[in-house]
Amino acid sequence: MPLPPADLPPWNGDRDTLLHAAKGVRPPPAIPQPSAASLLQKPYFLAADYALRSTGLHSDAPTAPFSAYWQPAGGQGLTEPARLLRKGEEFRHFGVLNAAGTVRYGPVTWEHCLTIRHNHGAVEPRAARGLLREVARPEPLLSCACGQACPVSGVWQPWVAADHPLQAIVNQSWRQAWLTQGAPFPQPRRDWLLALPDDDVTWHLMEASIADPANA
Repeated sequence: MPLPPADLPPWNGDRDTLLHAAKGVRPPPAIPQPSAASLLQKPYFLAADYALRSTGLHSDAPTAPFSAYWQPAGGQGLTEPARLLRKGEEFRHFGVLNAAGTVRYGPVTWEHCLTIRHNHGAVEPRAARGLLREVARPEPLLSCACGQACPVSGVWQPWVAADHPLQAIVNQSWRQAWLTQGAPFPQPRRDWLLALPDDDVTWHLMEASIADPANA
C-alpha cells in the first residue's frame, strides 16, 4: 500500500481488505526444475530446490570433519561431483596425474560445500509467517528497469541477482512499492541511500490493481 502523499487505491470499507492491502505479497512457490544433482543417486543426490555453494573451507584430513557435502578441491584435475559425507566418514582416494606425468593414487584435498535454497531465479520474497499474502502470478509476467515509467498500477518488487552483494537487503518484501501507472520507480541511491546502480535492479509486477484501466 502506498504512503501519503501518494494516491491511495480505492477501499471497499471491509476491514480485512485494508489489512491485506497493508501486507506484502508473494507468488505461489515455483515448481523446482530438475537439476543434475537431483537426478543422481546417494551420496551425490541433492533435492532440486537446493544448490551447492563452495565455502572455501578445505580439508586434507583422512575423514570428514563434520557432516556436509564435500567435493575434491579445484586444481587437482578431478571432476568428481560433491557428495554427502557423515562426520568421520573416510574421504575417497583418487588417481591424480602429477607434474612428472605419472599417476599417483592417494588422498586429495577436499572442499566443503554449503546447501542453499535454489528456486532457479524465481522472484519469491520471503518473510515470517503471516506477514505476506499469497497471490497468483500475473499473466503475462511483467518486469521493468529502474529508469522506466510504471506501466501498470499495482504492487512491484525490486530484485537483484542472487549472487549480488546487496541481495539480502534488496530482495525483501518490505521493499515492495504500490505504484500507479506512469509513476517513476524508486531509485536505489536517491530513495534507499544505497550505493547500488539502477541497472542492477529490476522491478517485477507482483499484483496488478484491479481498478487500473490497463487491466480492464
